[in-house]
Amino acid sequence: MLFACGGDDSDTSSQSNSKNSSEITIDGSSTVFPVTQAVAEEFRKEHPEVQIPVGISGTGGGFKRFSVGETDISNASRAIKPEEAEKAESNGIKFIELRVAWDGLSVVTSKSNDFVDCLTTGELKLIWDA
Repeated sequence: MLFACGGDDSDTSSQSNSKNSSEITIDGSSTVFPVTQAVAEEFRKEHPEVQIPVGISGTGGGFKRFSVGETDISNASRAIKPEEAEKAESNGIKFIELRVAWDGLSVVTSKSNDFVDCLTTGELKLIWDA
């Protein structure tokens, strides 16, 4: 799981820019959502004046919004793709990637299952691609 935090070259220290001083917009992976939601809630305990909408549009959807400056943080369950990074950079968005967790997948069967003892990753790919 990754967060991508971005900014541009503009001066964001001015209090006149209400979006920068009162809202942090986050969107992206549903896998990272619970972590981000918890962090947002903790942050708001110290900074109740800051609004932190956290959306779920998937990793690709989050990077799409992030790369055009619609969000401040992108939740992702993979690294940013070169073309996504290029789009962000072409829009003046500088970013860093922060790994916050690893996720994994387990495939299990019921004890009453009587038709499969073992599945290879290739067989699983065939099942999920169907």
